[in-house]
Amino acid sequence: MIPFDLNDTLALLERTPDVLDNLLEGLAPAWLMNNEGGDSWSPHDVLCHLIECEAVNWIPRIDIILSDKEDKRFVPFDRFRNLDVMKEQPVAALLEEFKKRRTGNIAWLRSRKIGPGYNT
Repeated sequence: MIPFDLNDTLALLERTPDVLDNLLEGLAPAWLMNNEGGDSWSPHDVLCHLIECEAVNWIPRIDIILSDKEDKRFVPFDRFRNLDVMKEQPVAALLEEFKKRRTGNIAWLRSRKIGPGYNT
């Protein structure tokens, strides 16, 4: 098992937008909009989901964990919400939105100066 290191994790998280951009940018809509059938997701759907996660999931949850509030319950996460909201957005716009949100979230997390011995 690899020991957890926040800086290593942030380095991975920082690379994700560029990896997705290299993987998806410029592909034909047939590759981006189709899924495997049933409840499977297309690459477009996955991008919508990742944007939703950046907006309302992992950073708000970290904020709850680090807060001094007694109630540490998470707000339920609707992983399907953005699929309809962003269905008309082109992949290029979604890639840019994801990069913007991920960059901002990592900057916010770094600003919290979390590390060994961190106390809320």
